Amino acid sequence: MSQADLDKSIEIITKTEELADKIMANKQELTVMDKRRQETREALRLMEKSEDKKVWITIGSMLVKMEKEKALYLLKKDQHQIEQQINLIYSDQKLLVNKHRDLEFKSPFSGTNLKPLEKKEFDALKANLPML
Repeated sequence: MSQADLDKSIEIITKTEELADKIMANKQELTVMDKRRQETREALRLMEKSEDKKVWITIGSMLVKMEKEKALYLLKKDQHQIEQQINLIYSDQKLLVNKHRDLEFKSPFSGTNLKPLEKKEFDALKANLPML
């Protein structure tokens, strides 16, 4: 094996390992974000059931008492941002996994680029299916 072949092999292995590290880091980030999303969802449900006009809420490392409506607004805004971050990480994860598989000379996952049917497409499909 020549030095050029050896260098090329090391470069491919290095790139593969770097992508694998990014994939694992994204997976960990998704776990953390999902836990945060669930905690936010639980907090929203508890606040909506609460009869109090003011509630305690943590902002960063501070515990603050504020009006229930404002706290609900902040939690819903936070929940929306978390959803956006999770979706961004998922889309990035799909690209990274396919790049990783490409470096390993494997075909990309076939189901990673699926998109749901739009309402028009679904209605057309339903109209052409035989009734059972």
